[in-house]
Amino acid sequence: MKKFFTQPIGSLVRQNAIGFIACNIYLIGTGFELFESVDGVNRIFNFAWAFTLTSIVIGSYYLVEDQVPNYWKMATVILGAVLILGTLIEISVPEFRETGFSGMYFIWAFNSLTYILTVRGTGVFRPVYEYLSIFAFTGILVGSGAGLFFDYTPPESIQPLFGIAWISMIIGFGYGSYVAWGDKMSSSTE
Repeated sequence: MKKFFTQPIGSLVRQNAIGFIACNIYLIGTGFELFESVDGVNRIFNFAWAFTLTSIVIGSYYLVEDQVPNYWKMATVILGAVLILGTLIEISVPEFRETGFSGMYFIWAFNSLTYILTVRGTGVFRPVYEYLSIFAFTGILVGSGAGLFFDYTPPESIQPLFGIAWISMIIGFGYGSYVAWGDKMSSSTE
């Protein structure tokens, strides 16, 4: 168990990226009611989603540490804390279970969009994952910001766009992080 928690950050993020993808596949499957779900299992997957995403977010600093200011290190830790805390609130407070905690999603999407736009074109992420992430986080920003700031729910006719944005995020940010860390680890001289 000690080796799991003390492994190199690249290996940890890659494992969590796969976990993040798996959690999202489960949550999408239950969201579309492709299979029966149990409330307790959904809560476990929500927590696992936040935990894996937090690892990816915190590891994102180490992926680009030579290209961004040092204060980004603390910012990723704070964002990770927001994700974990927001998810725990979403899990434990019944009012948030159906609607979600849109403030957390907005903060996460805003920071992640800033991150992707800052490292865009540097070769850290492959371009396809950059563009998928930009589309995804823009969609999540619009979707969560509409309810958060304007108390507006987008019409059902455009709701599928938010689903496409979410899937783009899974591929662009989740699998994109997995590939970026693989690229960094294979080119590393350590």
